[in-house]
Amino acid sequence: MDKAKVKRIAVSTAAVASILLGATAANAQDARLKSIVDEVNQANKIAQASQKKIDSVADATAKLFAEYKGVLKTNAGLRAYNAQQNRVIKKQEEEIEKIKNSIGRIDEIKRQITPLMLEMIANLDDFVHADIPFQLKEREDRIEKLKEAMDNPNVSDPERFRVVLDAYKAEVSYGRTLNTYEGTIDDGRSVNFVRIGRVGFYYQTKDGKETDVWNRDTKSWERKDEFATSVKQLIKMARHQVPLNVLVLPIEAPKEK
Repeated sequence: MDKAKVKRIAVSTAAVASILLGATAANAQDARLKSIVDEVNQANKIAQASQKKIDSVADATAKLFAEYKGVLKTNAGLRAYNAQQNRVIKKQEEEIEKIKNSIGRIDEIKRQITPLMLEMIANLDDFVHADIPFQLKEREDRIEKLKEAMDNPNVSDPERFRVVLDAYKAEVSYGRTLNTYEGTIDDGRSVNFVRIGRVGFYYQTKDGKETDVWNRDTKSWERKDEFATSVKQLIKMARHQVPLNVLVLPIEAPKEK
C-alpha cells in the first residue's frame, strides 16, 4: 500500500474519531440540559405546591382572624351586658335589704296601726255628731260597723284599715252632693229632708205648709216658710224631676277661724 493511501485512511480514521467524540459530547450535553430542565420542572412543581400551601394557610389565617374579630365583638357585648346586669343585681340587693328592714318592722307597724285606726274611728264619730244631722242613722250605723270590725278577730288589719278609709270617703262625698230623703222629725211627723252638700240642710212637711232650716249655731231647726217655694223646688231637683236651676235659699256663711 502506498503512502498516499495510508495517509488518507489515517485522515479518515481521525475524522470518524472526531465525529464520534463530537457526538458523544453532544449527547452528554443534551443529557445535562435535560437534567437541568427536569430539575427546573421539579422546582416549579415544588414552588406551585408551596404556593398552594401558602394560599391555604393565608385563607385559614384570614378565616381565623375574622372569627377572632367576631369573638372580640361578642366579648365586648357580653362585658357590657354583664356590667348592666351587675348594676341591676346591685339595685335588687338594695331592694332586698330594704324589704328585709321593712319585714323587721312589721310587728312595730302592726302595734302602731291599731291605735291609729281606733283614733280615726273616734274622730269620725265626733265629727258626725258635730255635723248637721242628715242621714244620721245611716252614718251612725257605719261607725258601729267599724267598731265591730276592730273587735272581730276574723277581720285582718288591712281589711279594717280599708273599711275605715271607705267610711272617711263616704263622709267626704256628702260635701259634694245634692240629696233628698224621707224621715221623721222629733214629733214623729214624716217630712222631706233635702241637703246641699254641707252648706244647707232643710225639711218640708208633706203638705208644704212648714219649711225649716237647720241652724248650726243653735243646733236646732228654724221656721223659714218664706223659702217654702225654693225648698220645694230644691227637693224636685234632688229627685231629678226638674233640671238644676238658681234658687234663693238661706245658706250659712262660713265663719272666720
